[in-house]
Amino acid sequence: MQKFLYKFAAFMQGRYGFDELGGALIAVSVILNIVSRFFYAHFWVRFIMQIIAIALLVIFVLRFLSTKPYNRSKENDIFKPAIRGVIDFFKLNYKRLRDGRTHRYYKCPGCKAQLRVKNIKGKHTIRCPKCGNQFEKTIR
Repeated sequence: MQKFLYKFAAFMQGRYGFDELGGALIAVSVILNIVSRFFYAHFWVRFIMQIIAIALLVIFVLRFLSTKPYNRSKENDIFKPAIRGVIDFFKLNYKRLRDGRTHRYYKCPGCKAQLRVKNIKGKHTIRCPKCGNQFEKTIR
């Protein structure tokens, strides 16, 4: 087993490896594969979804084994800000569900940052920690 691990380590020397874009390619591929199982009556839809899933896996393997790390890191740097908005959307909605009884969420009118305020009835003056803007909200 040690001999195999040494050979594999030597093979992977100088290869790009795993990153965020690679993880997203695998996740989308798995999701497409699972969703395609629900299209029993539509053979072509199922077939096309599975072809796309396989293509994404092939792209992942080619990126993973690439010997051009500069190009792969540029691709990953383009991908990160593009996916950041989606990740932030799901995180914020998860927090809203989790804190639904104890807190309220408001947008700062100045910088549009999301602010969390304790759910206490009455009139509140809210100060944004990001831009320093103050505004009033009434919780009923």
